[in-house]
Amino acid sequence: MTHFSGTIRILLLLFLLIGLTYHAEAQERRFKGGVLVGFNASQINGDDLWGYNKAGLNLGIRINTVIQPRIDVSMDLLYSQRGAQSAFSLDNSQLLNRYNLHYIEVPVIFHYKDWEVEVDKSSFYRMDFQAGLAYGRLFRARAIANPFEGQEDLFNENDVSWIVGAGYHSTEHHSFHFRYTSSINLLFSDLDALNAKALRGFFLTLQYLYTF
Repeated sequence: MTHFSGTIRILLLLFLLIGLTYHAEAQERRFKGGVLVGFNASQINGDDLWGYNKAGLNLGIRINTVIQPRIDVSMDLLYSQRGAQSAFSLDNSQLLNRYNLHYIEVPVIFHYKDWEVEVDKSSFYRMDFQAGLAYGRLFRARAIANPFEGQEDLFNENDVSWIVGAGYHSTEHHSFHFRYTSSINLLFSDLDALNAKALRGFFLTLQYLYTF
């Protein structure tokens, strides 16, 4: 994880530059900012554990670019907790077969909007259909009560995922989003050295978004 701090500095600089652009163009409302609060329900394909038992936080900020009235492109900077667990429990002291994976995640999402409404002389779209890609940087990993305990440094630090989802906008500023995310690459880059199965992460996300 030695390159983590450098990666974070680059991502923060990128969001700072986007934020400055957002302020410069704010009057045109081509760029919008927002805050995301949500949670993940995740699992790992190939670990012989079943069910979306691993709950985790999904928090961050968003920059949204209006391309056309019905089409937006967004980029998020998120803290995302993923992994897998043999049974659902919020008690981390309980000895369960689990993988605790902590990522900084940058999704880039295309949005197609529909169902336009007008409220208080302001119009917006209720529905939001989403598809895109995300880059994730693993900065902390822990395996408990499974063969990978003590070998956390061998987890792949980089994750590339594809995303599909939908959102519902209750008002112009408040919306709720549901996403399915699946990794394209594997959790371990050297399966032969580990004598490991081809583990691949995927998860469901429910988010609340406040748009400024």
